[in-house]
Amino acid sequence: MNKKIIFALLLLSLTTIFCAFQPGALVSPTPDENTVGNATPTVMAFVTDTLIPTSTPAVQATGSISGHLSFPSDFIPPLRVVAFDGVNTSIYYYVDTALNQIDYTITGLPAGVYHIVSYPRPGASGAGYTQMVPCGLAYGCNDHSLIDVIVTAGQTTSGIDPGDWYADEGAFPPMPNP
Repeated sequence: MNKKIIFALLLLSLTTIFCAFQPGALVSPTPDENTVGNATPTVMAFVTDTLIPTSTPAVQATGSISGHLSFPSDFIPPLRVVAFDGVNTSIYYYVDTALNQIDYTITGLPAGVYHIVSYPRPGASGAGYTQMVPCGLAYGCNDHSLIDVIVTAGQTTSGIDPGDWYADEGAFPPMPNP
């Protein structure tokens, strides 16, 4: 508490000195003691307000998406796994994976709806998290539409496995190249 008082007095002294040497400040001081007495609490209140934060800046809460990776061969190439905004595909988030990496996590996603597609690097047709995946990619499953993945702030949505490598060319948005 003493540090705050000393700081306030130091600031008040510096303010007084600074104001005294300003152009036009060489005017005779007013003999009105009420004016001087009222100025000090105002400066003290200002100093007190600047030392105590009144609010904290808002931080947008985010969530994550995670899952397993696949590729129709005996290895998994480096992939770019992309979370496209469910409404505007020009908004996306991604993570690049290494050779034979079997899991991924995309962090820092604002709450919302996303579509997940993985692409081999360099770019080629990708694999989506589509209706084919929960169907088991079995014969007779023909729905290659992307599934809406809901991200909730502070949560990880897991089990999102982009494994539908069998959709027609152009079924998914093209791989972004940031």
